[in-house]
Amino acid sequence: MKNPIIFISLFNLLFFSCINNEEDIESIIEEEIIWVQHPFYQHDLKAMRGIFQLDNYILTQHDFGYGVRIYEQGNEQLSNFFVNLLVSQVPGRKHMHIDLSFPVNEKYFPVCFVEIPKSIFVYSLRSPMQINTAISGLEIKGEDIDPDFRDFYIIGSFRGNMIELKDDFLFVAYNVKAETNPHPLKFAIIELKQDLSGFGVGTELVSIKTINSPQKEDLFGNLFSSVLPVNDGFVISTSFKLFKFYFDGTVKVFERNNIDKNDHERYTESILIKDPKTNVILCLDISNMLDSYYSMDDGETWDLLKDFHSSNDFSTLDMIRYIHHNDELYGIYNSQLFKISITPNHFAINELDNTGLEGHKITGISHYQKDSLVMVSSRSGAFYKPANELDKPKINAAMNTIFGGL
Repeated sequence: MKNPIIFISLFNLLFFSCINNEEDIESIIEEEIIWVQHPFYQHDLKAMRGIFQLDNYILTQHDFGYGVRIYEQGNEQLSNFFVNLLVSQVPGRKHMHIDLSFPVNEKYFPVCFVEIPKSIFVYSLRSPMQINTAISGLEIKGEDIDPDFRDFYIIGSFRGNMIELKDDFLFVAYNVKAETNPHPLKFAIIELKQDLSGFGVGTELVSIKTINSPQKEDLFGNLFSSVLPVNDGFVISTSFKLFKFYFDGTVKVFERNNIDKNDHERYTESILIKDPKTNVILCLDISNMLDSYYSMDDGETWDLLKDFHSSNDFSTLDMIRYIHHNDELYGIYNSQLFKISITPNHFAINELDNTGLEGHKITGISHYQKDSLVMVSSRSGAFYKPANELDKPKINAAMNTIFGGL
């Protein structure tokens, strides 16, 4: 039987949530060493796509919009607000694709809706608590990006964001009409500007730069595998090429070796992973048949990955969603959490304690309550624990061993 103190603590947490007093959560958390479900994120706020700490507020993504919890000056009481992301010219509630992920920064929230698949809407976060945000997204139509636009190229949430975001720049992948281009895969960098005047949609379109995906000319088709935002652009991997697409529209291509271990020409998918602590970027071939590479200068140069140790093969590592939190690298897979460290010679992955999260699909990690807590979002609500408990390893109580890996 569990300790009755835990039951009492959980009852008090649920009761005091009715008056929305965050001080009660902070006092009760001292007795908890497991992940505890947050009582606020229920019902319409339950299915969470991600969680982000931005300035003095927490932003949570949901199927139909986002939620904001912002600290008031001088006390711990929080103001709560939920914004349904609407489109003024198309009535009715819009929802995001269930299997796609979208980024957020301090200025923008870009999203693509199921009902309007050939447009991207960028919502300004200059005033995240204002209801007019819901009908004030900047619409960027596919035909605005390219006159031959056909559709956006979709990558699932386990590989990262469908749209990538770095500072004032958006990255999108898309296909053009095959009859006008034998190589339909293209990429665009869209420069934005936040308008703080208080009028209009709060976001302005500055420029759009497009490129054809670097291609092996005698082969048709191409697969977009992975993208990673860096300080001056985006690093991209496709079946044929590894390259860097700079904010100014220029491209730098790195020629990979496409001859496999059996001396056959092969084109496969690869994933990009960056450890913010070591600044190492890996480009891992998930077929385990071709060479993999690493960069230590944001994709300017690449070296062959050799004498490399990992307890998991690269196809297994492709199952993990990688997240930067507190300038360190973490991974999520269903209800599991991992702490990850990368060097040019080693991929260390250790499973973290997820007691209380079992059966809940994790979608994000963030600081919370002035960084004293850490919170994860999931498809069934938010869970929290003391921040200094996040890196607690998962222990097999029967054998007293640490699970290191998948």
